[in-house]
Amino acid sequence: MKKQITLILFTFLAIIFFQSCKEPATGFWMNDKINSDIKKQIAGLNNKLFKGIMDKDINAVKSLLSPELLKRSGTRLDTLINNTGQIYNAKEYELLDEFYTKHHIGNFIDSLKTNKGDSTDYVITYRAMNEEMCASVMVTKNLPVNCLILAVYGKYGSDWKLNVLQIGEYSIFNKVAPDYYKTAKELYSNGSVLDAANMLVITSQLGSPAGDFFHYHNEDAMRMLFSTVLDDANNKFKFPVTITQLKTMPQIFSVSPQYTGDAANQGIVPLIKYKTNIKLTDTVALKAENKDLQSVIGVVFKGVDQNNKAIFYQAYNLADGKPNNQHYGFIQKLK
Repeated sequence: MKKQITLILFTFLAIIFFQSCKEPATGFWMNDKINSDIKKQIAGLNNKLFKGIMDKDINAVKSLLSPELLKRSGTRLDTLINNTGQIYNAKEYELLDEFYTKHHIGNFIDSLKTNKGDSTDYVITYRAMNEEMCASVMVTKNLPVNCLILAVYGKYGSDWKLNVLQIGEYSIFNKVAPDYYKTAKELYSNGSVLDAANMLVITSQLGSPAGDFFHYHNEDAMRMLFSTVLDDANNKFKFPVTITQLKTMPQIFSVSPQYTGDAANQGIVPLIKYKTNIKLTDTVALKAENKDLQSVIGVVFKGVDQNNKAIFYQAYNLADGKPNNQHYGFIQKLK
């Protein structure tokens, strides 16, 4: 009898042990918590995908797509790959995050959230077409402007195939949308409405690097500040802004953020476009007018001459009441 009880107990413990060693039937895993074999499989696919994109090898990328994505993508995929390879031409990437999910069924909406505890937290949302899914968030490295590549794979039998491929701008000078949002908040609190608006334009540009599949946790706050600052800027500045402090009375008709990779002025600076009554061929008079404009620009746009490394100017003449493409440029170095 004692032997029988011992045998039953041993059998019961063995069942528990082997069940605990089994991979869970369903769940969500992220980064280092993902099964090493799955990570290895996906890493190989990511490398092929990245190389195919940067080499503009459309056939190589298409070989990784699921039949459904291949059917839906059409010629848009060709354009996406050619443009990305041309614009970025990156040599390497870093894996920002990766996610693995396993469910009893497929074809439902899945939301995968990061929990870094800072403003860069985001959520990936997509339709899980397969019981097993794996999402990789890759970012190019060592470029002034880096892109994000979202690759969402589904398990088809023993093969992983791409169900989602999205590519978009992620960072400029290693700063992402939440970083520019933070800068915009600081500028706005100091009364620098124009610079705050410019930073929010960049925030918006970087805010959805994978379209509707990618959302920052503080997206609503960023959108709200953008709306507030834009309304304030529209109320404060009625374009064209006539510079009445100057006898020549140039008119500023556009101000926008300008990315520059020039070593001397590297960064994002304001680009001010204005209409001048001086002929573009009269460079001496143009330079004198611009020098005067530089001396009052901080009065016209509060803080613009204190918050930036430089300001770019473009002077235009009018053709049929509108500025043409011909212009004369100036750089005001500040720092």
